[in-house]
Formats: sequence, structure tokens, C-alpha cells
Amino acid sequence: MTDFRGVADREVVFADNGVTVIEGENEAGKSTMVEALDLLLTTRANSTKAVVRDVQPAGRDIGSEVFAEISCGEYRFEYFKRFNKSPETALTVLEPAPEQLTGRPAHERVEQILGAALDSTLYRALRLLQSSDPELGDLTDSSALSRALDRAAGEANDETADSPESQELVAAVTKEYLRYFTAAQGRPSGELLHAQNAAATAAAAVAERERLLESVQEAADRLPEVVAEIAEAAAGESRQRVDVSTLAAQVAEADAVGDRLAAAKAVVAREEMAVEAAQAAVRERAGLRARLGQAESEIATTTTAVQDARAAAEVAGQRAAETAEQILVAQRQLDDVRAWIEHAEAAERTAAERRRLADTDATIAEATRLRDEIADATTSVAVLSATPEDAERAAVLDRDVAAARARLEAGAPTVTVTPLAGEVTVDGVGVDAEQTVSGASSTVVESASVRVEVTAGADVRALADDLARLEASAAELVDRCGVAALSEVAGAAARRTDLLRVVREGERALARVLDGRDFDAVTTLRAEIAARIPDTARSAPERADDLGALRVRERELAAAVAEVQRARDAELHRGNEERSKAQAWESSGATARVTALTLRDELATVVETASDVALDETATGAAERLSAAKGAEAKIAAESVRLDAAGVRAKHAEAEAALERTRTRLTHQRKLQAELSTRIEVCRNDGRLDELSDAVAENDAAQAALRRVTERAEGARVLHETLQRKRAESRARYVDPFARRLEELAAPVFGDGVRFSVGDDFQIVSRTLDGVTVDVTALSGGAREQLGLLARLACASLVDEADGVPVILDDALGYTDPKRLASMSSVIGAAGPNAQIIVLTCTPDRYRGVRDATLIAV
Repeated sequence: MTDFRGVADREVVFADNGVTVIEGENEAGKSTMVEALDLLLTTRANSTKAVVRDVQPAGRDIGSEVFAEISCGEYRFEYFKRFNKSPETALTVLEPAPEQLTGRPAHERVEQILGAALDSTLYRALRLLQSSDPELGDLTDSSALSRALDRAAGEANDETADSPESQELVAAVTKEYLRYFTAAQGRPSGELLHAQNAAATAAAAVAERERLLESVQEAADRLPEVVAEIAEAAAGESRQRVDVSTLAAQVAEADAVGDRLAAAKAVVAREEMAVEAAQAAVRERAGLRARLGQAESEIATTTTAVQDARAAAEVAGQRAAETAEQILVAQRQLDDVRAWIEHAEAAERTAAERRRLADTDATIAEATRLRDEIADATTSVAVLSATPEDAERAAVLDRDVAAARARLEAGAPTVTVTPLAGEVTVDGVGVDAEQTVSGASSTVVESASVRVEVTAGADVRALADDLARLEASAAELVDRCGVAALSEVAGAAARRTDLLRVVREGERALARVLDGRDFDAVTTLRAEIAARIPDTARSAPERADDLGALRVRERELAAAVAEVQRARDAELHRGNEERSKAQAWESSGATARVTALTLRDELATVVETASDVALDETATGAAERLSAAKGAEAKIAAESVRLDAAGVRAKHAEAEAALERTRTRLTHQRKLQAELSTRIEVCRNDGRLDELSDAVAENDAAQAALRRVTERAEGARVLHETLQRKRAESRARYVDPFARRLEELAAPVFGDGVRFSVGDDFQIVSRTLDGVTVDVTALSGGAREQLGLLARLACASLVDEADGVPVILDDALGYTDPKRLASMSSVIGAAGPNAQIIVLTCTPDRYRGVRDATLIAV
């Protein structure tokens, strides 16, 4: 691919057989390769479809190129297309015979090759792409799978096998069936639907013309009745017009009386308002006199209340002063007790600080002693370097040196030198008495007349070398441990161990003494405590209960002070309240005096304007005029009741409505008369009887044509359903080999006892595991995805290699747990040699267990 979506340039070679794993990150263009292959095989290079425009890189006006080398049946060819910019198509057939084509002929030649050699149904079904349904696609039309299952079922030569000839027969019958019925639901379509529609149209035309003739006869029968109804309605309209005029005059008379009654009611309302105004003036004059009396009474009451409140305030002030003196006495006693308490608490704190100081001094002394012991032991440990391992090594070397020396002495010869006369030397040293010399090393014995050289043998030399090596190791160990002999190493190691134990125990004891603190922090704390202790401190109370008694006395005195203060505050509050009351009563009295003065002035003014007698006379005259107005209103109301204005209006409205209904019925009947007359005249002039005869003839022909088409359609239906039923019965025998192969592949994943129920369309219906049967739709998403992949592998492994198509898995097994993932990888690897499997994934570890897989990173 070149410049295809987000892929700038990529070349991938899939293994002809086995598993090819294409691994890459998200948006690396893995799924794009499948899209590119589909676009290459199915879409013309010059297509302007949206699917073609979408593959052009964003923001770049360039062509998107796809090149593939493909094997399909006996064909092997190279196919190239450039989409969008400068479209181009090129085909080079390599096998079985060379061909070179370009443009549209190249596209059509590839379609021809694929149509002859590719089972497109199987090619679409053996894909498991992202976000697609994991169920196996419809394989009922897959000829390659049918041939494979024929072989697996042992029926390759059976006449009922799904051979190319039988497929052609089924196709021809299906084509004939589709001339009359829909494929999905078997509803009428094509010729049958056209014949049914034509027959229905012809029958409807006959019925319509018969209905028209029936309506003309009905019009002739109804016309005399309509004429009579028109005459009757016209006479009724004349009578009703007279009734409406009479009732209209009565309504006018009743309306005039109603107007007079409204005017009388207005006079009554005006006189009622005058009466109310006169009575209100009388009531207002009486209310003014009552308010004046109330104000004068309030003046007397407030004067007495002010005097009482001031006297009570004075008494409360005297009591508050007496209580204040009691507060001073009690407060002095309380202050004295608190001073003694403070003195006692300070003495207690000083005693506690002194106890802390003594404890801290003891801690410092003990820590100093332990630090000195630790320092002495650490110094001694530095001098000793022997370890328990060195002691063990010294014991082993001591034992090995003794053993080596004993082996050497036992295996080496001895030479006895006895001087008889003259000078004799052994290794240059004179000998004057008998001497025994070991032969473990070279020894020279000389005299005046003879020289004897004793040389150790090879075995003796080896023993001597071992002894020398061991003695050298012993000397090195003694020197490193700083002792004189191997026997002293163990003692030195024991002393060093004891000293180290002393150091560890001393450090633990020091940590316990310091209690997690630093020594310097303890000395600093000691100085702080000493600084807080005064040089001359008062002594604490002689007994602990002295301080308790003082605190009890303090609480009693504090309570007494608070009680006296509350009493004083209560008297002060009472005095303030009484003074506030006095001020309030004074304010109320002043307001009452102002109000009384104002009311006296106002009363004098209104009396001068109108006396009480004048107000009473005005009220009496208004009441008399109101009574006369109500009498006149009653007379007019009686006349209005006699005329019954509402009843007259209702009768007038009913008469008008009846007149309108009569006019409407008259108009309708006249219109119906014209319609019936027109219908009769049109039928007479248009020759409707001839049209009915023609329509009947056309209907007979359409019904006959429908019967012929129906007979052919029913024959096609019977033949189609029979062939489909026989074909389904034949396919039912194919299910067993497919189910067996599926169970073989599923055993490593679900267990050896797994069984599947497979429908005639090769869809897995249910799974039985450990005796429990579950519908596939009820399985988890991971299990359904696993079954979908296993079903595709089963198909791929059954199909002959010449008919095979690649199995394409795009990021499958995303919901599979690690245990089943390992089993699925084993199954994919085992199925690889018999098929071409292409795996696209962004999670490479998911397919690490696939055996002999070809890995390609993109």
C-alpha cells in the first residue's frame, strides 16, 4: 500500500500456509490492509464513491495505491490499482498462461477469475473483524464447503450431492420462483403481483360502473319526493317569518320596561348612598366624643403609673447598692483563696521538676557507664580479627597438617648415618654421632671416601608438597589472626565473639535507658529542667488534701460571688425596667394630652359647622327619600315580571332558529333536486350502459390471465419449496462432519467432553459441557468469540486446499482469559499447516503461543 489512509508506504508478504501475525499499535493501519484488499478486488479505480474518497490521505491531493500478488485456484496474478488521483488499473497473470491487461478489461478479467475460482461466500464468512458479530456467516451457498463436507460424509458420488449441475438447477428454479414471489417472505411480486393488480383494477371498474347506474335509478326514484319536500318547506318558511316579526315587537316592549327599571334602580342606589353618608356623619360625631373621653381617662391613668414606677426604681437602686458591698467582701475572700492555691500549685510543680531532674541524672549516669563499656569493648574488638569461621578453618588445617605429616612420615624412607672414622656430613653439616634422616626430601651424606645422595620418590614428593601447602595456609591464617599458633585461633575468635556480644548488649541497654532519645538530647533536657527550678522555692502544702480543700473553698466562694452578682444584676435590671416604664408612661401621658387637645379643637370646629340636631334631620330626610324611590322601583319591577322579557327573548330566538333551519332545509332540498336532475341527464347523454359492458369484458380477460399466472406461480412455488427441502435434507448430513471437526478443535479449549448442536445453516445453536447445555446466545462474550474463531478454523481445515480462502482475524480474543488464550493459541498453531491464517493484533503477547507463526511488525 502507498498513501492509503494513514499508511504512507507498506509491503507485507503473508506465508502461503500457516499463521502470519501482523502486530502494531492502534491506528497503525492493520485493519486498513483488509480494507485495501477488498477495495482492490471489488471497486473500479475511477470510482467516485465515498468509500474511495475516504482512503485518500487527509489534506493531500495524491493517489492511493494498492498492489497484490494473489493465488486463486489455478491462477496466480499481480494486480495494481491507483484510486482518486490519476486512477490506474494493471493486471499481470503469471499462471497458468501469461496475460497483461490494463484499465477496465483488467478489472473485468479479475472479476471473471474470482467468479470462477473463488468461493466468495466462504471468503466473507471466514473473517472475524473488529466490532463484528462473532457468529459464522451464512455458508449454505458455499460450494467449496459443500464439496468438502461431501467428502467428509463419504457421499461424493451421491446423486443428492450439491454438485454444480444441481446448483444450476436450484438457481434456475429460484429465478423462476422470483418472477412471482419475494425471496424473503414469499409474498406475491413481479408477474403474479401485476396480474393480481390488473384483475383487481378491472373488477373495481365494473363495480364502479354498476354503482353509477344504481345511483341514477336511485335519483329518478327520489326526485318526486324532493319536489314535494321543497313545496312544504316554502310554506313553512312564510308562517315562521310572521311569528318572528310578532315576537320581535314583544321583545322591544319588554326592553323599554327594562330600561325604566334600570333607571329606578339607579335612583334607589343614589338615595342609599345619601342615607349612608348622613348616618356616617352621625357615627363620626359620636366616635369623636368617645375618643376625647378615652384620652382624658388615659391622662389620669398614666400620671398614677409614672409615680408608682419611679418609686419602685428607687427601691431597686437601694437594694443594688447594698448587694454591691456584699460582692466586695466575697471577692476579697475569693482572691485570698486563689492566691494560696497558686502558691500551692507552684510548689507542686517545683517538686515534680526536681523528681524529673533526679530521674534524668540517673539516666545520664547509667548511659555514661554503658557508653564507656561499649567503647572499651569496641576498642578490644578492633585488635582481634579472628572470626568463628577462622576458628573452624584453623581446626581443619590443624587436623589436615597432622594427617599430612603422618602420611609423609609413613610413606618416606629413613636413612641412618653412623660415623665410624673420619669426617661425615649430612647436607653439609658435620655428624659425630648416629643420626636418622628422612627421605622425604633430597639429602646428601658425604665422607672422605664416599658421597651418598638420597632423593625422594614421586609419591613422597607429592605428600611433601601437600604438607608444605597446608603449612603455608596455616602460617597465613595464624599471621592474619595475630596469634602464635593454630591452637590460639579458636580462643581469639571466642574472645572477639564475647566482646561483640558485650557491644550488642550494651547498645540495647543504652537504647532502653535513653528510651529512643539521643544522649545529647537527654543532657539538654536535664539543663532545661534545672533552669526551670527556682533557687529558693516555697515548700508544697504539707498534705495533698490541703490543696483540695482550698479548691473546694474557691468553688464555694466563686458560687457565692456569682449569686450576689446575680442578685445585684436583678435589682439593677428591675430598676432599669421601672425607669423605662416611667418613661413610657410619661410618653403615653404626653401623647394622650396632645390627642385630647386636638380632639377638643376638632369637636368645637365640627359643632360650629353643623349641630347635632342638623345631622339628625339630614339623616331622617335621606331615609324618607330612599323609601319613596324603592316604592317606584317595585311598581316598575312588577310590570317587567308581567311582560317576562327573558321568556319573550327565548321565544324570539327559538323562532329565528326554526326559521333558519327551514331555510337551510329548503336550500339543501333545492340543491339535491338539481344534483338528481343533473345525474339523470348525464347518464342519458354519456352512454353509461355501453361503458359497463366494456368493463365486464375487460374484467373477464383479467381474471382469466390471473388464473393462468397463478397456476404457473404455484407450480414454481411447489418446485422451489421441494428443491429447497431436499437440499436442506441433503445439507443436514453435512452438519455432522462439521460438528465433529468443531468439537475436535474445541476440546483443548473447553474440555474433551464438549459437544455442539449445529443447525442446517452451520450456525452453532448450543454448547453442552459436563452435561449442561447452554444456548450460544447465553454464553459470555469471550466464549462466543472463541466459538466464532473455532468455527472458522473448522471450515478452513475441511475445505480442500485448492478451494481454500484465508482466515482473517482482526484483534480477536480480546475477551479471552489467559488460560483459554494459551489453548486457543495452540489450536490456531495446529490448524496453521492446513490453511492460510492472517492475524492482525495490537497485543502481540496474545498470540505468543502460536506455533511456527510468522511475525511481522508494522
